[in-house]
Amino acid sequence: MRLKKRLEADDIVYGLFCSTPAALSVEIIAAAGYDFVVIDLEHTLISSGQLAAMLLAARANSIAALVRVASPHQILQVLDAGAEGVVFPHIRSAQEARDAVRLCHFAPLGERGLNATLHTRYGRDDLAGFTSTARECTLMVAMIEDREGMDNVNEIAAVEGVDVLLAGAADLSQSLGLPWQTSHPDVREAVSLVRAAAEHHNKMFCALPRIPGDFESDYRSSVRMFILGDDRGIARRAMASHLVKHQATVLYQ
Repeated sequence: MRLKKRLEADDIVYGLFCSTPAALSVEIIAAAGYDFVVIDLEHTLISSGQLAAMLLAARANSIAALVRVASPHQILQVLDAGAEGVVFPHIRSAQEARDAVRLCHFAPLGERGLNATLHTRYGRDDLAGFTSTARECTLMVAMIEDREGMDNVNEIAAVEGVDVLLAGAADLSQSLGLPWQTSHPDVREAVSLVRAAAEHHNKMFCALPRIPGDFESDYRSSVRMFILGDDRGIARRAMASHLVKHQATVLYQ
């Protein structure tokens, strides 16, 4: 569990959303050189068995794994199964952020249930010691992707235990009445406000570059955590490019 430590050391880290329900996908992302993967349970039908295999693949391939949950009941399970952190979609208020922190952490910061898991080699290692280690290493990522969340973004960023703010531009665009217009000035301004709130409260900001120039702009603004897309979209574009290249060869024969 090292991703949080790397971010605190100001390392630049790159990740991908993984929506393909297969351990092989995690292995390929690791082999490509990414630092972390966000396994997405919100928009997929990844089963608990598939998730366990994907988290095991992450550990075996030395890539940090975060999990975007679809429901609060999944939080304890994904952390016990080896996720280094949880991505919470649609955080709209400081109270929702506090509730998320409470589910992520052991006492005194939270109420995460105690159990002997892989983190302590199923009880072989010091159980009490792991509770403090977990607080130092578990990453809590709050997604701001609603108008209400924007209204409360500074209060959310101020919550103890929130480590990272992540702006969900797609859902933000819909909440602002501009569905899928992620490059609209109003949406881009909203994303900038999320980044500013993170900076003001000494929290990390995770960027999702969408158009040319976004990455460079974010990097110059001291952003060091990047999610560079979704494995399905990248695979589709790569396959389409591969096909077009061969089709072009036929056309020019």
